[in-house]
Amino acid sequence: MKMYFYRGALPNFGDELNTWLLPKVFPNLFDEENEKMFLGIGSILFNDHPKDYLKVVFGSGYGGYTDIPKFDDSWRVYCVRGPRTARLCNFEPQKVAGDAAILIAKYRDLTKKREGCAFMPHWESLEKGNWAAACELSGIRLIDPTKPVDDVLEDISRSEMIITESLHGAIVADAMRVPWVAALPLHVSHRMKWFDWAEALDMTVTHHPIWPSSTREARSAQTQAAAVRLKNPRGISKITIQMLDWGFIRLAASRLSEIKKQEAALSSDVAFDRALSRLELNAAQIMRDYPNG
Repeated sequence: MKMYFYRGALPNFGDELNTWLLPKVFPNLFDEENEKMFLGIGSILFNDHPKDYLKVVFGSGYGGYTDIPKFDDSWRVYCVRGPRTARLCNFEPQKVAGDAAILIAKYRDLTKKREGCAFMPHWESLEKGNWAAACELSGIRLIDPTKPVDDVLEDISRSEMIITESLHGAIVADAMRVPWVAALPLHVSHRMKWFDWAEALDMTVTHHPIWPSSTREARSAQTQAAAVRLKNPRGISKITIQMLDWGFIRLAASRLSEIKKQEAALSSDVAFDRALSRLELNAAQIMRDYPNG
């Protein structure tokens, strides 16, 4: 069975986590056979997966990036990320288990010494912005979501709390029992999935708006587009943008410092253990149903 996950222009922690975690949960399940697809971590319930492939769903979500798929006999949906996915895709509530990344709790040391606050931007914000400079100015450690999975896991696990624009920053922090504060994603398309995951754990997410850390990031947030023209400015435009960027860095740093003072969130032990149990039960069933991958 071939593992499917999203991979963009840069590696992204939440997506790359599939390759780190799922082979541990499902030993010997994955190969390069193209007739069977395994859909795990991510908003990857798309309508453009090959119609003649078997699609096995384990904790995935619907993010609104495509039309809702037509779930026919080529889909084997064991469990989904949250109640919003279940409602939109017309699944019974019993299909809700939680994001598959919650299982990280079974494979990481949760007793590490913790210190300080960290900020984890969405990978697209990191690519457009000046978050390293903003974090340095605010005295908050930057967690780079494009770094190798082991490095990001280490960065999260040694934090007393994290501010995160990245959904899987929150999911993994919560699984490691590291308190987190949700930063409102600058791009609106990344917001709905937060509520889907949180509601599976009986939580209500309070998002705190962040300030763009660069001219390009601000332009992208305003237009919800890539702001390609601001990527490599020249001449007087470059000088102007550099001056504006310094202002954005200061505002972004100040906003992070304010968010740091907010009360951090953590799912209850009861809700977390329930999600973990549902995911483990569905994982065991998949291994019984597909003993040879």
